[in-house]
Amino acid sequence: MTVERYDSIRGAEKSLRETQGNGSSSQTFSVLRAVERCFWRCLPYTAIRHPRYAVTCIFTRRRPFRVYVVRDEKGVVLCAPLHRDSDGEWSVVAGEIVELDFVDFLYARRPLSELAVAFRAVMYKMSEDGVRRIGWRYLESDGITASLLRDWPHSVNEVFQNVRIVFPDGLDGYMRALSVNARANMSKVRNRLRRDGKNVSFSFRSPVGIGDGMDGREVRAQMRRCRSVYVERQKSRYRNRGLLARLYFLHGSYVALSVPGEGTFVATLEIDGSVAAYMEGYVNTARKALEVPRIAMNAEFGRYSPGRLLIVEAVAWLSTNSDVRTIDLCRGDERYKLDLGGILYATESVQACTEVPA
Repeated sequence: MTVERYDSIRGAEKSLRETQGNGSSSQTFSVLRAVERCFWRCLPYTAIRHPRYAVTCIFTRRRPFRVYVVRDEKGVVLCAPLHRDSDGEWSVVAGEIVELDFVDFLYARRPLSELAVAFRAVMYKMSEDGVRRIGWRYLESDGITASLLRDWPHSVNEVFQNVRIVFPDGLDGYMRALSVNARANMSKVRNRLRRDGKNVSFSFRSPVGIGDGMDGREVRAQMRRCRSVYVERQKSRYRNRGLLARLYFLHGSYVALSVPGEGTFVATLEIDGSVAAYMEGYVNTARKALEVPRIAMNAEFGRYSPGRLLIVEAVAWLSTNSDVRTIDLCRGDERYKLDLGGILYATESVQACTEVPA
């Protein structure tokens, strides 16, 4: 096997596309590109806090992104996308800047024995290049990388709970699997909407052949309407963090930077023409999953539980109109996720040594 190194995510584009979506959540090329794009757009904010780091990123060869690609005679086996922080430490690219929690190595569909050889090769190459330690922010504890790391010196610093909703049997099977209390609550919500004469509509938009397309001024306007709901939710969280934080979190990160892109989707629940709840994220076609880092409801419609209703409507729509059978709600074990049939899974904060064990 041979190991290649690229100093940007765009430079490794072809290899990343070949392996996208075969491992942990958020493993798509579109996520990595969005992270890189948002990093450069956010550099003015970064420069205020870490001016030396910003100058280094712009004017020197010490670029903040690096991708290692392992190939054999059959093609790409593994891609390792890395990011260097302001302290010079390397970690696997985290997607938090686009509100996704983590990105793991990307693997081809090969036997675990072949992946182990590729993993050893890339760790050796990293060590040669001066990368002594590597970190994963949110690594799936039962995924491929966690399995391969068992033979390497590493430490788990923290464990996080995540939730995904799986509905292989469509809407009917999903509703049967819910608790009696959850089904009763949904019935109450729908009856309340009927009594109040409310008109409810659901829409799903994505550029990957599911639902309405994402092109055009009208769709961007819809995204802005939805994100205004999310911004309202975030105000209480960030209003006391100073002017820079308010500008970045309320305007930069959530509105200006997260423009519609490849692989993204937005699902909207409207009541009487107003956005009552919405969710957005990425469509992982290989996993047949939606990865949903951002979901919000409009408090004006709180008595109708629009967030819960949105997820049920999404399950109904996806079951009929796509082969997606998982809604991954990512980090956080909030009660509403579990009430809606969510399944817990764990991710870990991991640090590993790149020195190849004997």
